[in-house]
Amino acid sequence: MDETDDTAIAGDSSARARSFATRFGGRKLQAYRGIPIFAAPGVHEAGLAALQAHAPAGARVLELGAGGGALSQRLHDAGFAVVACDLFADNFTPPDPIEFRAADLNAEFVAALGGPWDAIVALEPVEHLENPRHLLRGCRELLRPGGILVLSTPNLANPVSQASFLRQGDFQWFAEADYREQGHIAPVAPSVLRRCFDELGFAQVHEGSVANPFRRLRSLRKLGRRLVAHALSALSGTPRHLRGEVYLGAWRRAD
Repeated sequence: MDETDDTAIAGDSSARARSFATRFGGRKLQAYRGIPIFAAPGVHEAGLAALQAHAPAGARVLELGAGGGALSQRLHDAGFAVVACDLFADNFTPPDPIEFRAADLNAEFVAALGGPWDAIVALEPVEHLENPRHLLRGCRELLRPGGILVLSTPNLANPVSQASFLRQGDFQWFAEADYREQGHIAPVAPSVLRRCFDELGFAQVHEGSVANPFRRLRSLRKLGRRLVAHALSALSGTPRHLRGEVYLGAWRRAD
């Protein structure tokens, strides 16, 4: 890939992430210590819990897709040695000093982030990326043998997402508005992620899901989708702990 292609990719990435740079035009968001959270309720808490369960106290942690820094600050407060990475440096505003490194995860990012790392936390970047496998290969390079990767993405296996696809042809969080406002371009099913991790030499140590997928279906105009989702839930063979809005897992680099 030549320099012109690299520049084009960076430009596209920046355009798709513009809502995060402006913090969604001042829209009211959840926050941690005053920093906006760009994730569904409970995702950051669940990511921290998975990390604490499988990484040593005080581990060196790289956070990918750090956004405004809410999760970086939470990890720092929990005693981890955190370095944050995102496309926008200006948007990163945690109250405590936390090292930040700018990188485009669609491009070659490994050299800029060093390592080896004890753990990597990547909550919600997968759906924004042109090649999710590129991210996972890079994470493997950055982790030490035995290191932990905690990752989340919108859960295509939940009944609301399945109902959305049946009624509209788009999974939950992958409609046209989500493409334009959030830059959600890559829906990845949990089964696909499992195969990717297995091929790359990771062993899964945690699997679950977070947040109620029905939480945004309360209006009358969404009644049809809600009814279909409840019907699919009754028929679904997906385990109940994997029916949340966001899929979240932890994997250990096997060698």
